[in-house]
Amino acid sequence: MALYKDLFNFAAKVGCLEGFLFDRKEGNFSTLPNWIGNIQSMYKGLPEEVKKDFGEEYRYLLEKILMSAGQILDKEDVLLTKLRKMATET
Repeated sequence: MALYKDLFNFAAKVGCLEGFLFDRKEGNFSTLPNWIGNIQSMYKGLPEEVKKDFGEEYRYLLEKILMSAGQILDKEDVLLTKLRKMATET
């Protein structure tokens, strides 16, 4: 049963991040490093067979997050680099 809870929390964090960054130009972005790090850790902790089931959808959301984050962060920002790496690891 813990897997379903983990999946729910993971999906909620990814969806919230995508919504938070969508069409945003300014704001307090101090939580982004922890937020992105948590998503990365949660994803790594999921079973491989589960990751295979939604890998394409996750990559698509990461690409949307990258597009939005790219509008507010410097092109060489470490968070963008981390997000790009996360997208290739799916």
